[in-house]
Amino acid sequence: MGYEIEIVELQERDTAVFRGHVAHDGIGDFLGLAFGQVMGALGAAPVVGPAFARYAVTADGFDIEAGFPVANPFPGSGQVAGATLPGGSVATTIHVGSYQGLAGAYTAIEEWLVAEGFEPADDPWETYLDGPEVEAPRTIVSWPCRPRG
Repeated sequence: MGYEIEIVELQERDTAVFRGHVAHDGIGDFLGLAFGQVMGALGAAPVVGPAFARYAVTADGFDIEAGFPVANPFPGSGQVAGATLPGGSVATTIHVGSYQGLAGAYTAIEEWLVAEGFEPADDPWETYLDGPEVEAPRTIVSWPCRPRG
C-alpha cells in the first residue's frame, strides 16, 4: 500500500487514558478493555474526538495508553488518568485496511522522516476513525517529529 505522508502542526490535546503493558499479540484485547474503562470513567464528560492509542515499544511488547480526547483536563478516576497528546510537528498518514497491516504505515513514516531530514521526537499514536467491525477501517498514524540535527 502506498502512503501519502505530510507534516501537520497540532495543538496539545487533553485526553483521558487507560495505561498498560501488552505483549505483541494482546493489543486488540487491551484496546477493547481500555476504551470501555475510559468511557465508563468519563460519564457525562464530553469526548471531542475518536479513540486513539499511543505506543512505546519495549523489548517484550508495548507500553500503551489508550483513550479519547476530552474537552477539559480530566482529573482521573480509578485506573483512568488525565493525559495529553503532544502538540507540534507530526508526520501523519492514513492506513486503510486491516489493523494487522498497520506496520506498513509506520515503516513508511520512518523512511519518509529519514528521506526528508526529520527524526522522531516522541512516541507515535493511532487514531481509529472506524471500529473493527468495518471491513477496511481507516486509521491515522501520527508520529511527532523534528528536523534532524
